[in-house]
Amino acid sequence: MFTEQGYDATSLRQIADAVGTTKAAVYYHFPAKEHMLLELTRPWLDAVGGLVTQIRSAGVTGDRDAAATLEAYLDVCIDHLSTLNLLARDPATGNHPDIGRRAITLIDSLRQHIAGDDASDPRLVQTACAIGALHAVAGFPPELVTTHRQRFLDAALAALDANDPSQPSQPSQPAQSAQSEGGRQSTRRKVATQ
Repeated sequence: MFTEQGYDATSLRQIADAVGTTKAAVYYHFPAKEHMLLELTRPWLDAVGGLVTQIRSAGVTGDRDAAATLEAYLDVCIDHLSTLNLLARDPATGNHPDIGRRAITLIDSLRQHIAGDDASDPRLVQTACAIGALHAVAGFPPELVTTHRQRFLDAALAALDANDPSQPSQPSQPAQSAQSEGGRQSTRRKVATQ
């Protein structure tokens, strides 16, 4: 119901009615709606926390480890897609201090590990973009995400390896791309003017 109506718009009475029980029975297990939200998000937060613990204890770094960490995090995101969808669609859920702060801390730990010690600003940006590519799974149907798992991973790896972080990025040159399309652009202009 949180996903359909939003966290703030869903009452415990509505939840009780939806599962066919009394409001008192719901209150017995969850004294407040936020307790239910904490229990819904805990498995994802615990899985990310487990991944952070695992990568810290392994003590491995480098590009190969960064790719493996991104892949492991993608699998955690896929395994907990409904939670990610809830957090992505309803900002009120991420505003809960026990959820939002913990999620940010854990994701920052992953980001720091992937970027590496003493990462340059470009490397930090690339790492943030790589993690953002993985977070893009939120909002897609589960079957699409599992079918295109490798595409999400490839996008994250491409963001991470966009160019040599020690070299400034080159601005794109729109004139060249317009010339490379050559005939297609002139055909579009002809069609547009007819």
